[in-house]
Amino acid sequence: MCYGLGDDDRSKYSNYTGSVKLARKLNPMEDKQISELVFDVLCLIYSADWYKSGDTGEDCYEKDLEFFKQKWLKVEPNDLIKREIDQAVEEARDSLYITFGLKHRDERVYE
Repeated sequence: MCYGLGDDDRSKYSNYTGSVKLARKLNPMEDKQISELVFDVLCLIYSADWYKSGDTGEDCYEKDLEFFKQKWLKVEPNDLIKREIDQAVEEARDSLYITFGLKHRDERVYE
């Protein structure tokens, strides 16, 4: 079993996307991007611990490590800015859906 950093399908126990949203919502670092980065670092440490303790194989850790590198280390500054804008818009959209009592994006107010 992989920790599943960035991949909800690799582990039935992983809900990476939902966890990232929660980390950004709780915002423990008082900066959403830094809160997400710290969350990903902690996930990577957790994945390394599982690998080193023999709970998972090296392939799982390598997948998590590569995801982390692609997301945070091998990205252009403008792409980070675009990703931050996209996430802010998604958070605002989710907040508005909750405000107007909609559970899912595909639900319509006027039918």
